[in-house]
Amino acid sequence: MIGRSLRRSLGDLPVAWLQLKRQPIRYLVAVTGIGFAALLMFMQLGFQSGLLTSATTFYQALITDLVVISPGTRDSGAFQQFPQSQLYQSLGVPGVADVIPVYVANVNAQQMGGIKPTSLRLIGFDPDQQILDLAPVREQIDRIRTPGYVLFDAAGNSNTGPVAAAVKAQGSQTMILSDYSKTFRVVGLFRLGSTFAADSNLISSDTTALQLAYKQINEGEISMGLIRVTDPAAIAPVQRHLRALYGSQLQVFTKPELIANEQNYWNTSSSFGIIFGFGTIMGLLVGGVIVYQVLYTDVSDHLHEYATLKALGFRNRFLLILVLQEASILAISSFVPALVASAALYAFLTAVSGIQIVMTTGKTVLVFSLTIGVCAVAAAIALNKLRDADPASVF
Repeated sequence: MIGRSLRRSLGDLPVAWLQLKRQPIRYLVAVTGIGFAALLMFMQLGFQSGLLTSATTFYQALITDLVVISPGTRDSGAFQQFPQSQLYQSLGVPGVADVIPVYVANVNAQQMGGIKPTSLRLIGFDPDQQILDLAPVREQIDRIRTPGYVLFDAAGNSNTGPVAAAVKAQGSQTMILSDYSKTFRVVGLFRLGSTFAADSNLISSDTTALQLAYKQINEGEISMGLIRVTDPAAIAPVQRHLRALYGSQLQVFTKPELIANEQNYWNTSSSFGIIFGFGTIMGLLVGGVIVYQVLYTDVSDHLHEYATLKALGFRNRFLLILVLQEASILAISSFVPALVASAALYAFLTAVSGIQIVMTTGKTVLVFSLTIGVCAVAAAIALNKLRDADPASVF
């Protein structure tokens, strides 16, 4: 009778919260530690998604059905050249409507307002062709017809200096290539975003690209080829025909395949993907260890009380729920400030780096699930201590 009455009373009280609140310093230390672990997971996932986003923004903006690249091209930051004549061979394939050669090269320019070089990805193509689904580029395409004139990516990071501000104020800005003192003029702005391989992007005509990157691009060779077909239904047949035509000489991708191939490279083949994945695992381990230590200590400190509850008729299930409630309170108390801090850091890093790091529902759900999960596992391990709660020790 006493046990049932006490059980009803305890059921009306947040016992788990009262136990944590009883030692506020320990509780705050635990929340800080678990929150830091959640923050670490958020940052690793943010860096990984930012890497994948920055690596594929160029591909996402392409207006094309198929893309042809060299087998030696591992990622969008290091294109290998191949003969332009090979691209034009595809014009003989039924269903091919048009082909567009594209030049991509990394050039070093003198940082505006400083002497340090800044890395820029130069994208060159025929101005008579629209290859990028970017309104500012379409609207300013006539400006790059003049040799030496380019458009500058205002979404790049701050390493380039105040180029965008100068263009907005003056209408144009002259820049100098660090490698061989050639000059070019920025006559317009667009937004695409920096990458891990370059601070910003330039868009130029094919003529200008060959002039500025003549050390990286050999005459008669291109970085990639865009192929447009006559009918969307012809994409798959044309791709099969082209793969048979080129064999191992060239790779032929659809746009989604190209993006997936790029993401797969950064996730599995590059050191970045491995490092970010390892960082997420470390965050899990740190959080798990902290929760285990807090709950184990709490169970040890209240072992006599738990034994008393057992003597009064409370089953192990009640004690299990009690400890799991403590773990849940710790997880939620830690997750909320970690979420707010991560969102603020995402915004800050996006502003200073030019790489889009965005808080998404997917990241939020994943980190919350991992935080709850690791706290539950730590609680389950800590519950082994409850076996020592012997009711006979009360008497």
